[in-house]
Amino acid sequence: MNTCLQQLVLVLAFVGMLVIRGDSLHAGPAQSDVLPPPRSGLMPVHQPKLDELEPSVREQLISFQNSLAAQTKDPAATDLKLSEGYGLMGQVYQAYSLTSPARECYLNAHHLAPKDFRWVYLLGNLSQQEGRIEEAVSYYTLARGLRPDYLAALVNLGNLYLQQNRLDESRSSFREALALNAHCAAARYGLGQVALSTRNYAEAVEHLEQALADAPEANRIHYALGMAYRGLGNIEKAQSHLQQQGPVGIRVADPLVDGLQELIRGERLHLVRGRMAFDARRFLEAADEFRKAIAANPASAAARVNLGSALAQTGDVKGAIEQYQQAIRIDPSSGSAHYDLGLLLAKQNQHNQAIVHLQSALGLNPNDVEARFVLAQELLKAGRAEESLAEFSRVVESEPENEEALLEQVKLLFKKHEYKQAIQSLEKANGRFPQKGQTAALLAYLLASSPQYDLRDGKRALALAKAVYQATGLVNHGALVAMALAELGRCGEAAEWQRRMIAAAEREGTRDIVEKLKTDLRRYENSQQCRPLGDISTSPVRD
Repeated sequence: MNTCLQQLVLVLAFVGMLVIRGDSLHAGPAQSDVLPPPRSGLMPVHQPKLDELEPSVREQLISFQNSLAAQTKDPAATDLKLSEGYGLMGQVYQAYSLTSPARECYLNAHHLAPKDFRWVYLLGNLSQQEGRIEEAVSYYTLARGLRPDYLAALVNLGNLYLQQNRLDESRSSFREALALNAHCAAARYGLGQVALSTRNYAEAVEHLEQALADAPEANRIHYALGMAYRGLGNIEKAQSHLQQQGPVGIRVADPLVDGLQELIRGERLHLVRGRMAFDARRFLEAADEFRKAIAANPASAAARVNLGSALAQTGDVKGAIEQYQQAIRIDPSSGSAHYDLGLLLAKQNQHNQAIVHLQSALGLNPNDVEARFVLAQELLKAGRAEESLAEFSRVVESEPENEEALLEQVKLLFKKHEYKQAIQSLEKANGRFPQKGQTAALLAYLLASSPQYDLRDGKRALALAKAVYQATGLVNHGALVAMALAELGRCGEAAEWQRRMIAAAEREGTRDIVEKLKTDLRRYENSQQCRPLGDISTSPVRD
């Protein structure tokens, strides 16, 4: 395999994923009774059916609903009092993940008390949970105007702007957060991500190292740090951080949202507490809470899915598998149970069994790109390359920014000798995401050395290779420049570049790379014919 591609393949390893997925805690209750609006400008509240909830939870919700209904019928109720009633009902609904009626309540509370920070902020939080990004930004912006000192609003805005690639606004919001709290690790992490997006690797390292110092338990920071050090060319530190990466991220303290759990009881309370313990990597404590949730409601598939995830983290693989299987028996339509069981079986190298459950998860939710990506990997490991290619292609189609899936798709296309389609796929991705270095590097490689000579474009390969090398300084990327020069027939320049890369590799002590570079150098020194080889044996993807 070509040295450059080997370097690329090293970073394609699938990184750790959160085991507990958000949909585990969300129900989708059917709508039943409607609480009519008592005044003009308000909306009806569609109260959920409560039949399947635990008796204590059902009684609690009915009590709150009756209280709100009484307030709406009281002609003497002021706007302020009525807004409090709607707001409290919305908080209870949100605490139990009943987001639709919660939104209706918050909208009414906000209409009645437009200056009350709480209701507009919680509307932003609901919108963010549901992926309504523009709506969330609008609500959080309004909330920031009402409470400029509320740290979570600034951090949430920064994250949403970052998600939209509005980097200047994201940076500004995170800096405002740091002005309120210089040790806000979530804001530091956000600034590190912004710097990474702009390829300012030194600044990214500065912010991310500080974030890690302020929140050492947040091992997800290690991945970003690894990418930043890689961008600086410090491979040793990059590898060190990548080896330490994990699923624990950073969450800014949010008193308004965090306080919602105080409103709930029964199974949901233990699910929330278990989720918090899990996110903090206190897996034994999380398992205990999930067991309590099961005790409160033995028919809860969600509780068993989450218990399985916690047990998997403690090393109890057998117990985890049993819980997932129990969850599927209780609710065969639980996509989370099928996905998590498939993921666990994949980690146990039980690829065929994993495939069955991942396909079931996709049958229940064809839009689950995460499950589709893992399925594609498992199909490849099971030797089902054609099916794997189809799944990776679907991932790229639905999630064009997924560089890992794109590179796997290209490798499989090369194995089939479909060089033109592989290059077209890379060209399309590079046009949309020119900042993605692996895509640009592989495209440069293929344009300089495609086994199908009429697909080569040395001039474009050289421009891409130089841009990538300038950004990373990596030996492998410098060798790409030499390769592109050779394709253009500029043999002397190619040889000179290659000698520089050999010297750099020798300083780094990478002997295997040195030998490969020397082999290519001998060809570049042959001014009669220095073009990269184009036979199948030099393909960047080999069986």
